[in-house]
Amino acid sequence: MEGHQVIRIPVIAVLVYLILSFGTIKASAECLSGLKASAEAYSMKAAASPEDYAANWRAAKACHDYAFELESQEAEAWKDLGKDVVKQGMKYGEAAAGIRPNGIEGWYFFGLNIGTYSDYVSIPVALKEGLKDKAQGALEKAYGIDRTYDNFGPCLALGRYWQSLPAIAGRNTKKAEKLFDEYFANIGSGKADRIAYYFRGSLYIELGRTTIAKADLQKAAAMGQKDAARLLAEIQ
Repeated sequence: MEGHQVIRIPVIAVLVYLILSFGTIKASAECLSGLKASAEAYSMKAAASPEDYAANWRAAKACHDYAFELESQEAEAWKDLGKDVVKQGMKYGEAAAGIRPNGIEGWYFFGLNIGTYSDYVSIPVALKEGLKDKAQGALEKAYGIDRTYDNFGPCLALGRYWQSLPAIAGRNTKKAEKLFDEYFANIGSGKADRIAYYFRGSLYIELGRTTIAKADLQKAAAMGQKDAARLLAEIQ
């Protein structure tokens, strides 16, 4: 066509791309299948042993991991597939916290499940359902018991909580930044999770620090964090 340069891509390059893409899709599907099976198995154990602390927190963790990965991969119909799962995770986490109030696992995975549930139904809906105080209470309990648990997961989760709240519900970006900085100071940039870079990068954008935001978002996107890649494209 006049005025346009036609770029011809070698057939072998296309085939390699398709093969690699298929491999990634297959691996993702296998990952989800394994997480789904784990969530179902641990849920059955918790249902059979409702007073067992370990059974309940492990079910809460398994449900969260599956629902979180469905969302992360943007799997087809992920909201339909994961909503009930993450609600079950909330139930098991709360049960575990009730069985052993001084144990971190119940509080931590209860809080994580509430956060993921909020992603599924939206934060305003979660707030209407009265989950704000439960989320804050669970995550603050986990942080107070052992902030180092799960590679300083309570620091990251509590920071995201303060970042994600609507202003009218008490958003506190100073607390969020302090907790994110605490996470990175202890975990080290080489071991930081991709979601941590996305959280802090998105916070920096809110605070008007675009240059350092880009650095975090680029790291997250390079590690496969899709939301970071989209946000990065918006600010380029």
